[in-house]
Amino acid sequence: MILRYAALCSLVLPALVNAQWETLADAPEDLTFPVVVELDGNIHVMGGGGAGGASDVHMRYTPATNTWDYRAVVPYLAQQPCGAVLNGKIHYCAGGYPNTGTPLDDHYVYDPATDSWSAAADLPFPTAINEAAAINGKFYVLTGQPNKQLCQSYDPNTNSWTAHASLPDLNFWYGAVLAVNNTIYRFGGGGYAVPVNLAHVYNPSGDNWTALPAFPEQVHSLAGANVGDSLICLAGGFYNFEDLDDVRLYRPLTQEYQTLEVLPAGRSYHSMVSAGGCVYVVGGDNDLVPTMGVNLIRNCSIGVGVQEHASAWRPYIMHSTSHSFTLQLSKGGSAADAVELIDAQGRMVLRRSLASGSVSLNDDALVSGWYAVAITTGGKHYVERWGKQD
Repeated sequence: MILRYAALCSLVLPALVNAQWETLADAPEDLTFPVVVELDGNIHVMGGGGAGGASDVHMRYTPATNTWDYRAVVPYLAQQPCGAVLNGKIHYCAGGYPNTGTPLDDHYVYDPATDSWSAAADLPFPTAINEAAAINGKFYVLTGQPNKQLCQSYDPNTNSWTAHASLPDLNFWYGAVLAVNNTIYRFGGGGYAVPVNLAHVYNPSGDNWTALPAFPEQVHSLAGANVGDSLICLAGGFYNFEDLDDVRLYRPLTQEYQTLEVLPAGRSYHSMVSAGGCVYVVGGDNDLVPTMGVNLIRNCSIGVGVQEHASAWRPYIMHSTSHSFTLQLSKGGSAADAVELIDAQGRMVLRRSLASGSVSLNDDALVSGWYAVAITTGGKHYVERWGKQD
């Protein structure tokens, strides 16, 4: 029996034990406040500030080969523009004109099939230092200068913009703004001297923002990326004259934050995207790391094994925190169904029946570390990974 579990853990646990940030090929150029998006499994980094002021550089990173190349240059110059992917194309807009910061209303769309840009309807209001997200078939532009509570969306079907209810506060700029499951999330933000720990979610059907549990700390210029379709990774930022290395996982289903392994070095003003099941952190600033602006790292283990909802290939829902986990079958249980917890040495430390259709574990006697959660149900075997932290 021990041999069976040892073999199981040798397949499952090393990926968790080695759940580290991996350093990848540096970007060819250091861009400040560029637009960074994932498109067709690749990462595009474009615009923002360059060595001589605003830049039109457009770089693409290909994870499969760990290489960078250049794509069609951005059609106009701007500091701190914004952008997002909608319907397989990159929308890029706004920003400040170099080097005065005068807000712009430009809006262009990049088509990867032709490696070319085309003009789209200008923004109704010139704006800079924006955030952007794409949900429900529309491209949203939020906050900025001069209007920090601006919220407007672009509809590609009508080539027109629509104004929405104002943002709930003045601190969305320099926060983490991202789209998950056709909603928009916001964490932190505000000025570097007095950042906030506020968090909100936007519901487009009601055109309203709802407050979420506060982020664990006040933070300026953190970044975030979705993990699958139900989790959010948040990392870095700036507070009290320090570049932060904190990494946290936010679970929308339970509105909880979980602390994860820190970044290799603190950074602020960076970008984050997800591609191929991995979280990538691009560029940023840290006075103690001169090459931070071209640095690219990734972590492919964030959220691995976490099931926040039932799926076609997993007949159960698993929700876990750093102290407990709950597993529930999506279609009842039987006497043959069971959950076994296996430690890093391959030893079964407990077994629970799934006859009732669910099982919960919150055992303070378990030592901290990584465990394999072996699930037997419907005559099939599944393995999840769970880390307990004291």
